[in-house]
Amino acid sequence: MDRFFLPSGSWGDPVTLQGDEAHHCIRVMRKKVGDEFVVFDGEGREGVVRIIEAAKVEVVLELLSTKASTKPVPEIEIAVGVPKGKSFELILQKAVEMGVSRVQPLMSAQGNVRFDDREAVSKQKKWSRVVLEACKQCGQSYLPVVARPVVLEEYLSGQDSQALGFVGALLPDVKPFRESLKVVEGANKVVLMIGPEGDFSPEEYEKILDAGFTGVGLGDLILRTETAVFWMVAAVRYQFQP
Repeated sequence: MDRFFLPSGSWGDPVTLQGDEAHHCIRVMRKKVGDEFVVFDGEGREGVVRIIEAAKVEVVLELLSTKASTKPVPEIEIAVGVPKGKSFELILQKAVEMGVSRVQPLMSAQGNVRFDDREAVSKQKKWSRVVLEACKQCGQSYLPVVARPVVLEEYLSGQDSQALGFVGALLPDVKPFRESLKVVEGANKVVLMIGPEGDFSPEEYEKILDAGFTGVGLGDLILRTETAVFWMVAAVRYQFQP
């Protein structure tokens, strides 16, 4: 069944689909009065609705049923050095499918991607749309936050001290990720950091480790940024699956 995003403030009486979602519903998907589909609020609630009035800018809906989804535990945040091209959009799509709650794009010393303030805001809006579309397609009812791209030092200065932090590290003498996860129990939040195509610099690794992150190894092969993200998120999900 098709899915549309309905912010929590629009679940009133009547329930209304507005703006871009209304346009997509009526003009793109060709929905009409009497059609049924699913809406979700990005906070775990979804419902089955039926169209009772349809216009280009507003669709009035009858709410037929609702249910609440369980939020994945632990909460996973990924902080990723932005790769070139469209690889970051793939990272976002798969992060949604694996239940990541927050994505922090990073700009670092050896990364090949830089944004000024205006570009950073524009990218954040674009990537947020990618995440929304991924939620609609895969059935995820929790809408992940995509933060504004920042330099590594700015991100580390605001890091949550209560979270468990791991960085996929191309460093000597780091333990395999599976060994570090074995000793973790009852985690509420896990932060996974992955470097850009040029990796983090030695100075950046020092700052990351000083901020409380544990360096972990991901095997003998050098992984692309997107592969390392999927590897680490999947490992955490497997370790903490109910």
